[in-house]
Amino acid sequence: MSLFIEDDNDNQGLTREEGSGTSELFENESRPVIDREEGAIPVTFKDPEIIPIYPSREVRSSLTLKYHQEIVEDMLVRDGLLILGRGLGYELITANVLHALCSPFVSLQNGSNKEVEKRALIFVLNSRDEELTRLREEITELQWLDDENDIPFEVITGESQTARKNLYLNGGIISVSSRVLVVDILSGIISPNDVTGLFVLHAERIRETSNDAFIISLYRDQNDWGFIKAITDEPESFGGFTPLESKLRILRVSNAFLWPRFHLDIITSLTEKGKKNLALKIVTEIHAKPTYKMNKIQSAILSCIQACLYELKRHVSSLVTEYWDMENVHDPDFVRIIRGSMEAQWHRLTYTAKQLIFDITTLTELLTDLVHLDAVSFHQVVDGIVSSNMQLIKNSGMHVSVSPWLSLQESSTIISYAKERALLDKGDGKYESEELPKWHELGLLIDDIVHEKSLHPSQGPILIMCTSSKTVRQLSRLLEVMQEHKDHFGRKRFTFKKYMLQKIRELPNWTRLTEKVKQLNDEFSEQSQEQAQEQQTEEVATSKSFSRNGQPSSKRRRTRGASATARVEKLYSGDPSKPINVDEEMLEKLEDGVTSSEESEDEDFERIEGEEVPDISMFGGESLFNPEELVFESISKSDEIIIQSYNDHLSDPLLQELSPSHIIMYEPNVPFIRRVESYQAINKDNPAKAYLMFYKGSVEEHKFLLRIKKEKDAFTRLIREKANLSNRFETAQDNSRLQINRNRVINTRIAGGANFRTENDEFRVVVDVREFRSSLPNLLYRAGVTVVPCMITVGDYIVSPKICVERKSIPDLVSSFKSGRLYHQCEQMFRYYELPTLLIEFDESKSFSLEPFSVSRFQKVNPTNPNVNLLVQQNIQSKILSLLIAFPKLKIIWSSSPYETAQIFLKLKANQEEPDIGMAMDKGVNKEVITEDGGPPVFNEDPIDFIQNIPGINSLNYHLIIQKVKSIEEMVKLSREQFIRLLGEENGKKAYNFINHKIR
Repeated sequence: MSLFIEDDNDNQGLTREEGSGTSELFENESRPVIDREEGAIPVTFKDPEIIPIYPSREVRSSLTLKYHQEIVEDMLVRDGLLILGRGLGYELITANVLHALCSPFVSLQNGSNKEVEKRALIFVLNSRDEELTRLREEITELQWLDDENDIPFEVITGESQTARKNLYLNGGIISVSSRVLVVDILSGIISPNDVTGLFVLHAERIRETSNDAFIISLYRDQNDWGFIKAITDEPESFGGFTPLESKLRILRVSNAFLWPRFHLDIITSLTEKGKKNLALKIVTEIHAKPTYKMNKIQSAILSCIQACLYELKRHVSSLVTEYWDMENVHDPDFVRIIRGSMEAQWHRLTYTAKQLIFDITTLTELLTDLVHLDAVSFHQVVDGIVSSNMQLIKNSGMHVSVSPWLSLQESSTIISYAKERALLDKGDGKYESEELPKWHELGLLIDDIVHEKSLHPSQGPILIMCTSSKTVRQLSRLLEVMQEHKDHFGRKRFTFKKYMLQKIRELPNWTRLTEKVKQLNDEFSEQSQEQAQEQQTEEVATSKSFSRNGQPSSKRRRTRGASATARVEKLYSGDPSKPINVDEEMLEKLEDGVTSSEESEDEDFERIEGEEVPDISMFGGESLFNPEELVFESISKSDEIIIQSYNDHLSDPLLQELSPSHIIMYEPNVPFIRRVESYQAINKDNPAKAYLMFYKGSVEEHKFLLRIKKEKDAFTRLIREKANLSNRFETAQDNSRLQINRNRVINTRIAGGANFRTENDEFRVVVDVREFRSSLPNLLYRAGVTVVPCMITVGDYIVSPKICVERKSIPDLVSSFKSGRLYHQCEQMFRYYELPTLLIEFDESKSFSLEPFSVSRFQKVNPTNPNVNLLVQQNIQSKILSLLIAFPKLKIIWSSSPYETAQIFLKLKANQEEPDIGMAMDKGVNKEVITEDGGPPVFNEDPIDFIQNIPGINSLNYHLIIQKVKSIEEMVKLSREQFIRLLGEENGKKAYNFINHKIR
């Protein structure tokens, strides 16, 4: 017969037997009907899929823009991933979709069976604390509009297992951490079939090995009727090969909704309401011209970055990509991307290459500080970088060179101009500090707006937006102290001498503090004073990377003033980086332009600004202020000037609540500009006047334009990929074993009495619940292993009744050696198991070496000394050898990544029996410690390690303390009699005397 053309002789093979009713086909889950004639094709009838039926109800929304409504309609109709442009209503769309989906109940229909009614339960994954607060407020307002107050919105933080189960039974919208939820699903506290759906926020952060992906796999493997919806507003994060297809596969959805800013519906929504009012489309751009010295410093910094980048390419030519270009230097993730591409080969890089990475980081931060900080603060930053380099060389025990960029000629330009901007001696006893050009433009703009409001009164306040809280404090102070004056041509100008005077007044204190830090570093240095003096007479150590344009300098050449060695010698001698000396005479001359009345106001403001208000409880509950002396005065909303920093989660409600008449964007920000566009489109009857300020041709403008370009390019790539995206059909076999195949490690050979294991046999591993912070449980599940989460005392993974594994990442291994906890854990494993094993697991994104972990992630100026790197590695290796000497039978497994660990676990289980869950939980449990629920106690290891260092408290009696008190704060308050009653007379006295011993 043919598979496509029906044959006359085969009609009987496709018919049912006589007398068989239609209803019988749906009684069983599946019934094969086979023809009586030989060679007929069997036909299998399957039950229809479960169909969720939501109750019909009217849902009100807070969406006024057309494109918002279309996005929500798409999200409600189909499961999928929504990729939205920044600032286009991420929080508003999320709240409305969740409100529409959270009905009181859901009915499930399976073929002809009766409908089963379930209470709606939606989990919100991958959320942040600050956005949950705003999301709860939005949903509460929407429920109030619909008169629905019985649908809860709960955030689970530290609730007990029983309390979480009750919350799950009540239904509603629940936000819970992924680690807690995956343990609850595997433990059976919540069944995936009782969950209506999953809503994933910030989908760009979902990785294949993350716990969120683990939850999605568990949910979809057992529930094929619930929904999965994801949303993100960071299209730039979708990189690599077929990023959209990979993300859809991880999220187990098949649809992608792309909504960039250049989408036709978004353009129409933001412009159609403003056709009658042209003011809606106008944003006044104010171009501030950088000063001559700012331009020189910016050019010098860019030249240094270009030189460092060129030299880095030469050192690591095999790792260079197209991204390593000066066009991308203004990208905020520029250094992170370069560093990420070098992580796998970090242990092979030279000291110079590592130093160049740190130098590029320093220089890119200087670019940002140039346009944000005042001249004095910028000089302090530059001087701090130079001083830290000099101090490192002075205290180093080896011949170490300064940062390569400091040996460039442009570095002298940066240092000298930074010093001149802070305080320039103009001669004739006159001194001047350079003010940022934006300050003057802001003063003129505020003056014009105030004048306009006096002529045409408006109700809204003036809103000024900037990037950081530091800039907020700076602008608040500037608006307080700015002074108006006329220039030579009679034009109005604003000066900020009082602000700069205050900064210069702080310079002596900063200089004294810097000198004190240097003295302390010298005291703690291992070098003696004689060695330091000898080091000063030695030849100055300079990097050869930038000597004579990259060529090593000849030893026969004399040192000239413009050479790299001469420039570094100037740094040693303190010129031009010598700190500014501010004396009383200089301050008096600077104060000539400041009146005495304004100076008294400055002192009052300085006292309030600089000092923190102490807590009233510190003074016995007495108030520091006399209520009779306080004067309350009403301020009109139109007279307010509000300064705020950009916040992606609060900008939308801020605009709606304040309804400002004028919006000043002191620094460009793409998401906020789009929020202003939406605000103008919604409030078409009373639009605000918007102003955008930036330095023309500066790093500020380049960053703004690059941000828009990156988002546009990212959406272009995603649109092209979506156009070529093929339909994906899943089967049960496709849902697991994505990266790991269990059949590769199964040994079916019976030899020496070994047990016969097949792929169909259950593989079970008992996992400690604290281990779900790692990705290994997820990979074990995908390899077909049954993961059983338990609170176990001994080990992290129980592979078999004989094998117990203690997993340590490298940072955890170092901390365990320092606290001595690893030795105690090995003692426990040897006490209860025949084959105790220590698993040392590395990060898959880093090199299989100990060297990357010796570099501190907080270092910004210089990489770790190569000798220090070697000492750290040798220290770890010596401690591992000491551990093996103490426990000769301890097995150690080195794993390059969690993927490799999962393969190792399968090999260990190939000929082993399955572990017993009850026995694994009972081993090592202290019966004297009683918990409320009767289960094993959950301990915080760090405080326990700490209290065992106290005399009188040891591993044998610490449980008496932790059963009595819940924290170290409560322990130190115990009396002498209580310590003796708990620990005995001798140990109790030792502990009490140590805690209450007076140092002075």
